[in-house]
Amino acid sequence: MIWTLWLGLFAALLGSVAADTYNDPDTGLTYSQGFGLYKVDGRGITVRIAIPSGVEANTAYDAVVQVVVPTDVGWGGLAWGGSMTKNPLLVFWRGSNNSPVLSSRWSSGHTTPIPYTGATYTLYKTGTKSNSTHWQFTALCSGCTAFTGDSGLRYISPRGGNRLAFAYSPTKPSSNSNTSAITVHEVHGYWNHDFTSASNSNFVAAVAKFQK
Repeated sequence: MIWTLWLGLFAALLGSVAADTYNDPDTGLTYSQGFGLYKVDGRGITVRIAIPSGVEANTAYDAVVQVVVPTDVGWGGLAWGGSMTKNPLLVFWRGSNNSPVLSSRWSSGHTTPIPYTGATYTLYKTGTKSNSTHWQFTALCSGCTAFTGDSGLRYISPRGGNRLAFAYSPTKPSSNSNTSAITVHEVHGYWNHDFTSASNSNFVAAVAKFQK
């Protein structure tokens, strides 16, 4: 009985996400952030998103995504539409030169995601760094907030909550190519990300100062 309860707790903890707001001194932006737990010892992937203020509903807009990744992560993933299928996927890992590798992907079913040209990522030196336990990247995404899903054209709301998802695998892809094959993830989770608190009136000016 105790073993059964422990397994239930373990399953509930893995993939759980906590959310709050983060003011980043490096980029000068305010992010809404979620923390996706993939190990019961507290290890998790932090996903931060910043968007421009004044964005109208049902429109496409650029977003800055900043992710903090523990060094034991082989590859991680972010699903902008909150599921594996039919929405922009960001797959990321640390290359052999310790530089982040960002891969834009898409999956029409529960199969290995393929390269996706509908969303593009600009990686910046600003807000990208590492230490002995974690590495972090900051990138601008164009094409992540509007996409065609099962029900037609879908927009990520600039106000209120949107369901996002993350994935974790301990196995790193074999090369620095952003089209490298990836293994099946071991943990995934979902959360409701507050885009209202991700709004920034200085978004355009701040991004213009980022170093590539």
